[in-house]
Amino acid sequence: MTSALVGVLREGFLLALLLAAPVLVAALVAGIVTGLLGAFTQIQDPAVALVPRVIAVGAAIVLFAPSIAAQLVAFANRLWPLIATVGTGP
Repeated sequence: MTSALVGVLREGFLLALLLAAPVLVAALVAGIVTGLLGAFTQIQDPAVALVPRVIAVGAAIVLFAPSIAAQLVAFANRLWPLIATVGTGP
């Protein structure tokens, strides 16, 4: 049972990384683009850099929400039977 719990924990951490990746990549790309535009135009206002990142993160959440939800539901469906058997012993 312990190896099953360790496997589920490992799978949960990998799933968290996988689900966060699209949002983080969108923020990274938007940050790089706004940084380059700020360097080219000599505009160093923090709001100019923040607004495109917020918009990119929001767009990534909207675009990837169905995929994220489907992966979370699949993980939960695998997890619930294991939770039910944890208290039963060996």
